[in-house]
Amino acid sequence: METEILRAEDLKIAYGERVIVEGMDLSIARDKITTIIGPNGSGKSTLLKAITRLIHFQEGSVFLEGKDLLSFKPKALASRIAVLPQIHTAPADFRVKDLVSYGRMPYQKMLSGKSREDERIVEWAMEQTGVAAFRDKSIYEISGGEAQRVWIATVLAQQPQVLFLDEPTTYLDIAYQLEMMQLVKRLNRETGIGIVMVLHDLAQAMEVSDHVIVIKKGKKYAEGRPEEVITCRMMKDVYDVQCEIMRIQGRTKPLIAYAPV
Repeated sequence: METEILRAEDLKIAYGERVIVEGMDLSIARDKITTIIGPNGSGKSTLLKAITRLIHFQEGSVFLEGKDLLSFKPKALASRIAVLPQIHTAPADFRVKDLVSYGRMPYQKMLSGKSREDERIVEWAMEQTGVAAFRDKSIYEISGGEAQRVWIATVLAQQPQVLFLDEPTTYLDIAYQLEMMQLVKRLNRETGIGIVMVLHDLAQAMEVSDHVIVIKKGKKYAEGRPEEVITCRMMKDVYDVQCEIMRIQGRTKPLIAYAPV
């Protein structure tokens, strides 16, 4: 990719003797939406954690902006990449604005507190994600979809070059899932922030992604544009599911129709 910001080479990730991911090469674009898909247990979330330094990998290398990922100090890394894990919690007495403000920690010096620039960016992040109206509420006083947007605002306040989202639509109903995907696409298009997601919903991956990486049993099965990668053959090989890919006039992206095996 011409706009590559992160690259992994021959990555091996294991928990003890159990190898989860092996021989993994991938390239992440600076300004695109990349989605990692695959069956449960295929290593998607494990891979995401390894390339963002949340867990260790046993073999291989990861390069961020051409530099060894392991060479970055924590604050320098946090100013370049932001990660929203699948499960996240906050103290009950935290207001929305307080939580979003935590995204500015990589830029603050010890004991210095928030600057005017920090305040400006926190306001910007809340406006971008549509959560400014309940800035003074606890995150537990708002809906699940609204809370997920608050978490997105928190990592957005880091002003990363790439935002990593691990199954951002999990536990959300259909309306909020659609809203979340629209938000992700808009943030990418309007801010230029690269986005890397792990998704289970292949229709969502087809709709919003510029690039898709398919993982099967810890190895890369295929990668490329979603309409080139999400095919009936891939669905049978990777998910053991029969399907039809349908093109509907007026839609830019095809639809997936599943059928019994």
